[in-house]
Amino acid sequence: MRQPAVCVALGVALWLGASTTAAADDGAPGLRWNPRWTRFTTGQFLLTGAMAGGLLATDQLLHPSTSPRWRSGILLDRQASTLLGAESEPGRERASAVSDYLGMALVLYPFAIDSLLVAGLLHGSYDVAFQMAMIGLQGMLLAKLITGLTKDLVGRARPDAGGCQTGHELACATQNESFISGHTSGAFASAGLICAHHQNLRLYGSEAAGTIACGTSLGLATTVGTLRMVAGRHHLSDVLAGAIVGLASGYLLPNLGNYDFGDSTEAPGTLVPIADNHTLGVGYLGHW
Repeated sequence: MRQPAVCVALGVALWLGASTTAAADDGAPGLRWNPRWTRFTTGQFLLTGAMAGGLLATDQLLHPSTSPRWRSGILLDRQASTLLGAESEPGRERASAVSDYLGMALVLYPFAIDSLLVAGLLHGSYDVAFQMAMIGLQGMLLAKLITGLTKDLVGRARPDAGGCQTGHELACATQNESFISGHTSGAFASAGLICAHHQNLRLYGSEAAGTIACGTSLGLATTVGTLRMVAGRHHLSDVLAGAIVGLASGYLLPNLGNYDFGDSTEAPGTLVPIADNHTLGVGYLGHW
């Protein structure tokens, strides 16, 4: 099973776990969904389901190219590979293994830690946990779908293509799926989710703690992308494209569709019509 399918199964399981307890929210004042924000809509549910189906379909119907359609480097690809690429096979394998574990930990974090543990279990706000889980699942599915389609359709040769000598090297794995970097897109999608959640919600109790969580996740995502180049599995341009796709899916999409880029202020009141025997007009009801 390819990594995108594993992430989909994980995301669906976390979503089901959150949805079974969403109704138990006791409205705890410490953490609640701001009325200014948009709850996960019916359209988003349908779109998320369609993306999950599309990802599963492409996983079965589209396959990596047996011969590369794109070999040459662009921008600073060659220089980055020379500067960062490990010289030995053990070094490449270590870099690849660390990027695998680190990338998976980042993907899990916004679901298992921020949504389920912090928002749900610690704050007792299962409503917020459910919204976070669905927003995260939508972003991760979009990143994985774009990444999978791009890999199969572009068919770019990896930097270590042709390095399979004994059948056991990293280069003997998929050779024409370099663009874009899936590890990087997934890591930055997760980092984007962490930043979006903490920019809008005080999950750890303060704005400073949220800023640290966001910065740390971005640093770890950058490390994942760098390690993919050290391992010889991706060009610099693959990693940069993956980071763009990840941040668009994990940060921009949640803020455009549900949050509002950290503007958590609530309207202090609302306009209401006034009509009686002596008055006709509108009034403003609010609290200060």
